[in-house]
Amino acid sequence: MPEGVADVSSGPVFDYAGGIHFHSSYSYDARAPLPEIVASAVNAGLHFAILTDHYRLDAKGGYSGKTLLIIGEEISPRYNHYLALGITRPVVVWKSESNPQKYIDEVAAQGGFGFISHPDHAGAPLFGSRAYPWIQWDVTGYSGLGIWDLMSDWANALGSPWRAIRACLKPIKALQGPTPKTLARWDELTQKGHCVAIGELDNHAHRRSFFGLKRVIFPFDFAFRTIRTHVLLEKELTGKAEEDEHTILQALKQGQSYISLDYWHNASGFMFRAYDEHTQVLPGGTFTRNGQALIEARLPGEGKISLVRDGRVVREESRRALQWDLTIPGVYRIEALQYAEGKWRPWIYSNPIWVK
Repeated sequence: MPEGVADVSSGPVFDYAGGIHFHSSYSYDARAPLPEIVASAVNAGLHFAILTDHYRLDAKGGYSGKTLLIIGEEISPRYNHYLALGITRPVVVWKSESNPQKYIDEVAAQGGFGFISHPDHAGAPLFGSRAYPWIQWDVTGYSGLGIWDLMSDWANALGSPWRAIRACLKPIKALQGPTPKTLARWDELTQKGHCVAIGELDNHAHRRSFFGLKRVIFPFDFAFRTIRTHVLLEKELTGKAEEDEHTILQALKQGQSYISLDYWHNASGFMFRAYDEHTQVLPGGTFTRNGQALIEARLPGEGKISLVRDGRVVREESRRALQWDLTIPGVYRIEALQYAEGKWRPWIYSNPIWVK
């Protein structure tokens, strides 16, 4: 540690893992009853789960055991799907709606906020699954975007019959992480302003047949153990549903969070911060340098860790921790790999810290 830089950790940071964007039988295109879904979330050890049925807010949120169910909405015309959170009335648009700024503004008018969903969704043409990407990027007022979602990542592996069979038999091994296109777009947006990321599931528990093999894509017991978004809080949740929902949503809006694939190794305990002898800043925050300062990341287990500044890797470590003298302004974030089933696989993607 450079001389004159003291560790000013202001106390414990509490890590709460959640599953975001999934559908119940309230949606026109899903069949799983909500009580079964909630039971799966509880069994998976999630602290929160955010239901986003299409154009519906019928479900009742609240705690089941230690899992808090939060109700949002997926606004889903033909293109430009948007996850609306913190709203009290459904936002309903025609399938042909082509002006996403309209519903972004309507969500904000309700005091809510939202995330662009699966922005580079490519579908699975071999099986007749259509693409649902975000195609209008001149909009404003959104908090961020989903950079990694279970269904899109898995569908990207269905490019040939043989790959599709393997992806059906062992879906977890088909996941490759956020696409380079999505990460590059996100890095560009973060350099223009405060744009944060979440992980998504987009799970409907559909039953599908692939070459005569019938599978549920995906059981919630599996889905909730894959891509999670962890919020980082400086105080523990209270156990009061309304208060804790507000706390979690504000952390997601700010980007005080990270995304991880927890199937093999739970990422809880991951740490990323910028600090000097006076101030500590967590993901989603802005750090103003005033003399010597450090940026630091720690993994909860063995892995490969990369520090990304303005979209480019500036430091790599094949161990649990990384430190960097913070001498250059920029937008800093962390990527990490985990070793599982014989190869290095995607693990953690942090939200950025903006350094001035």
